[in-house]
Amino acid sequence: RGLASGLLDAAIDHAFAKGARIIEAYPVDRASPSYRFMGVREMFVARGFHEVGMAGSRRHVMRLER
Repeated sequence: RGLASGLLDAAIDHAFAKGARIIEAYPVDRASPSYRFMGVREMFVARGFHEVGMAGSRRHVMRLER
C-alpha cells in the first residue's frame, strides 16, 4: 500500500466526517505518467468511486456518494 492510497483514505474519511455527501475526483489512467499526480483511476475504483464522465482526453470524472 503506497503513500497515495493512505492519503486518499484520509481525505475521504475527513470529507465525510465534515459533512460532505459527494466527493468528486479527476484521476487518470496509468498510461498518463505526467498527470499521475491526480491519482490513478484504479485507486479510486477500489474505494467505491464510479465514473460519471471525462474531463478532457485524460482525466476521468469520478464520484463517491454517501
